[in-house]
Amino acid sequence: MKRIGTMLCALSLLLALAAPAAAAYDAQADYMAQMEAAVCAGDWAAGVEAAARRAEKLAALKLDYPAVDFEELWLLSKIIYAEAGSVWLPMDWKMAVGEVVLNRMASPEFPDTMREVLEQPGQYYGRGSRYFDGLRPTPECASAARRLLEGERVLCAPSVVFQSNYRLGSGVFLEKRDKYLGSTYFCFSSRPELYEA
Repeated sequence: MKRIGTMLCALSLLLALAAPAAAAYDAQADYMAQMEAAVCAGDWAAGVEAAARRAEKLAALKLDYPAVDFEELWLLSKIIYAEAGSVWLPMDWKMAVGEVVLNRMASPEFPDTMREVLEQPGQYYGRGSRYFDGLRPTPECASAARRLLEGERVLCAPSVVFQSNYRLGSGVFLEKRDKYLGSTYFCFSSRPELYEA
């Protein structure tokens, strides 16, 4: 009898521990909003947790939304903030900055991961940059990053792989002007033949 009681107790404990794992996500929770909030708060652990719950929710409910990696949301939000975080700059400017990063990731001319693109020598910010590491993006920058990672585009030209205060590559696709910051140019690759369909 003692043995049956011990087995039932162990079985109850096992079921109690297994139940939360089966339904760790909340069907009503907006995990993407939680991920954005974590980016703005600089809370890596909360963002990773929200991303995991989001992935579980999408899989369990068979929802057709793009997967969004928290590290990419984190890094893309930061680079948008660093390059176009001024509150007066419009959302399409912020998104264009982020889109150049995504275009580089898809390009045969640049590294394949966001971290490698951002840390590439002579580009953006180097590995261990205290300035970049300490950035806390605004909600607008996190929103721009989310929209881009979910598939929205403003440039719609995969060969636009440069964003600078001067002209680069094989030509200017778009020039943005600001009375405080001057011109920012979004430019085509120096090797346009790589992007021909």
